[in-house]
Amino acid sequence: MTDSLQAPVIGLFPVSYIIGTDAPGAQRLVLDLLVHPSDRTLRGTAHLTQSTNPPLDQHLDVWGTYSYQLFLPPSPSNILITLQGNHGGKTANSPIIFSLKLAVGSDWQKGQAGYRYLNSQGQWIVVEAPAHREDTRIKAFGDVDIQARLNATTLEAAIATGDVDHLKALATGDAGAALNTAIDSTKSTSGKAGKSSRA
Repeated sequence: MTDSLQAPVIGLFPVSYIIGTDAPGAQRLVLDLLVHPSDRTLRGTAHLTQSTNPPLDQHLDVWGTYSYQLFLPPSPSNILITLQGNHGGKTANSPIIFSLKLAVGSDWQKGQAGYRYLNSQGQWIVVEAPAHREDTRIKAFGDVDIQARLNATTLEAAIATGDVDHLKALATGDAGAALNTAIDSTKSTSGKAGKSSRA
């Protein structure tokens, strides 16, 4: 029997980002998303505001995917979140009026976003702005440790690719604890399988 790493099974969990600067009159985008790790999809809402005349205040349904961008050390690996949105959701008969690409670090904490939206005059507005995760927006979700789920999701991708350098980089910090647990579980499982096959 061969040994293989198995990442912990991860269910649906929430994550929220605030995208924008604190400059007067700048756009502010708030994303409230549910992450579904098994198929690497996201779904949620976007709230886009701007203190201008007339004021911008759009509420949109958004959906999309995330993927891992693995780079050779010393460059850090990124997670690329790609979303699109409209009024009514993916199956609504409504045109796409929003799209976003958000690159965050492998810890899901902060990054850089580029997005565009259709304004009330029918013009596409393009915005580039910094993004950061905002955990205070997430209401109590039982005893779910969001950071542990995010780390486990990143770990799952590293195991799936078999990228040893990425696994070594994850071995430090919180993701390292999840990695050690995954490795220990394979050792105990393979050890038991080996003993039972010899009996």
